[in-house]
Amino acid sequence: MKPKSVIRSAAACLAVGAALVLGALPAAAGDKFNLQEYYPLQDGNTWTYQFRTWQPDGQNSYSIKNFTVAGDIELKDGVRAKKLMDQRGWYYILNVEPDRYVHWGEHEDKGLITNDPPFIFYDTAHTYGKVYNSAHLISDGSARGAEVVFDGVESVSVPAGEFKDCLKSTFKYINPNGSTFTSITWMAKGVGPVRKEFAIYSPKAGQTLRFDRELVHATIAGQKVGGPGSVTVDLGPYFPFFQADEWTYDWAYTMADGTRRAEERTRTYAGTEFFNRTAAFKLLDNKGSYQYYTYDPKNGIEMHASFENRPGGQVFTYQPAIMLARPDMVVGRRYTWSEPEAEQPDNAGRYKRMQHWTASIEGFQTLETPMGRFETLRTRLSWVTSKSRSSQTYYLAKNVGIVGIDYEALDKTTGKRVIALDARLKKAKLQGDVVASLADLEAHVQKAAAAKAALADDPRAREIFKAASLNRYVWDGGFPGIKAEVDVVDHGKPPVKATVTVDRNLVVDFQCDACSSDLRALARAQISQFVTHRAHEDFEEKYGLGKAFFQMIRKRPDGMYEIKVDGDTAMGSWYLIDGRQVRKLTRKLGGPIEFMINHEKNIVTEDGRYIANYYPVEFYVKEGDKKTPIGTVVFDDKFEKNGKWWLPKHRILKGRMPQPDRTILDVDLEMRFTSVSYQG
Repeated sequence: MKPKSVIRSAAACLAVGAALVLGALPAAAGDKFNLQEYYPLQDGNTWTYQFRTWQPDGQNSYSIKNFTVAGDIELKDGVRAKKLMDQRGWYYILNVEPDRYVHWGEHEDKGLITNDPPFIFYDTAHTYGKVYNSAHLISDGSARGAEVVFDGVESVSVPAGEFKDCLKSTFKYINPNGSTFTSITWMAKGVGPVRKEFAIYSPKAGQTLRFDRELVHATIAGQKVGGPGSVTVDLGPYFPFFQADEWTYDWAYTMADGTRRAEERTRTYAGTEFFNRTAAFKLLDNKGSYQYYTYDPKNGIEMHASFENRPGGQVFTYQPAIMLARPDMVVGRRYTWSEPEAEQPDNAGRYKRMQHWTASIEGFQTLETPMGRFETLRTRLSWVTSKSRSSQTYYLAKNVGIVGIDYEALDKTTGKRVIALDARLKKAKLQGDVVASLADLEAHVQKAAAAKAALADDPRAREIFKAASLNRYVWDGGFPGIKAEVDVVDHGKPPVKATVTVDRNLVVDFQCDACSSDLRALARAQISQFVTHRAHEDFEEKYGLGKAFFQMIRKRPDGMYEIKVDGDTAMGSWYLIDGRQVRKLTRKLGGPIEFMINHEKNIVTEDGRYIANYYPVEFYVKEGDKKTPIGTVVFDDKFEKNGKWWLPKHRILKGRMPQPDRTILDVDLEMRFTSVSYQG
């Protein structure tokens, strides 16, 4: 049975601390520890650790290793010891008795190696602070000297939680050539080793290799300690989305010749765009560059498009979306995929140049920024093109988002650095609160929690909204996906051919080789909007109690209901609902710019559901109660029944579409679906 103190520690799982909280304290005179209470070795007990290695170039590398008690092994003279096996099948041989923790050897890449006598990591008869020396013969024919010190008790914080009064011991063995291996171990009562620090010194190289491991989670006698059963991370708090939130960074470039250029750069959520089956948030900086990001509990954090505002800058749309972090990614594991490069030579033909991507969640790390010290989740994205090798590391902090970025690009031929970037958070504006310090952040988090707790939910308003939401026509019933040929007509110019594929998971692939990058982005967004509006959403998953809050503003004389929706998933929306159809709704574009969608015409399908097919969108600047119109764009759609499902046939998009920076985009686009067929 796990002690209550350990259960309380486990409840603090994923509080990603650095390591030491307090210096080691000497054990009180006469203290006696039963080591079996500190390192439970029942068969089936498991521990998962995050390993971190300090590289000679100053970088850190991360990995995850699992260890399981996998039965006994018989040694000479009838001694039986426990096997602690990792995920590769390698194992360590150890025993934990009431008064001693001994290490008999290991079976790793060099086969079975044993120590005679075994190494002693802990001995309850040892005096605190005293060095105990011993000599050992190793089965590989070598000899080693060893020394061990009981350092006392110390509290530590690791990803699995905070653990009080761990037993701390330092062990070192010395090889005949003078090289040494040192390990410092913290053992928590009822849990086992929760942290280890290692140092390997080579006199020949004159270097010390350092690495450590920290407990992520464990299962002891069937009870969980720390995180969930698999190494996954709840990504939502690390990447919050609220329109008009902004982050200001100290942003510094290092050029190929070593010169450094520093500036202040601010990034703001300013508007949305449709990708696949959802809307992505536009993260726009004060230089005019941007990226589009999404987060959902299933697919994690993804980047769908980007634009770097420089001469010849191009809008890139990623198919598939770039995966920054996904909830089922194992920390430390690399995930790879490929896609054609955006720029292809004219004679590329079927042998297109490929761009190769790798993403990984590397672990948890403390990061110093001008705003303060953050405990961050570190994710890394790297990619290889025909010309370069690039990598970008994101440091994500709960309730804030991106607090640091490291970027580097190397010439693929010469291996020399082309450019590097490091950015660290200086200040932010989060949901209207100016945040310039960690104290400001704490106040903001408390304020946001209090505001959310104060929200009320009207069951009648929820019922009316839910009925209208579920009455929207969606592609359900085993939709197989479609393939389509589309003519894209921009401002009355000759049509440009495009092809569209929407798979059964509603992932969109849009190809238009003759489109400019801007036209391709605009046309692809229209296809994704069609798909998003036809995608099924689980109502409780998106709008369940605690996620969204419904308020009845009033029932109008014409019988329509005005309903306001608040909460993280609602974007501060207002709806006008007529029976089981949404007639109007408002959204925020960014800053003071908002828009209203007017469903003037709806198609009613044979089962009574509806498809909005003609809707002007009116944009305005809202300052207090005053609304100043700044543009209108009209969506005019045609759908037709094709077998079991209703499919898009035609779209006209025309008008003046304001951008978050208040520039106006003149839109005159027609999309004609010349052929549509089902997949499979």
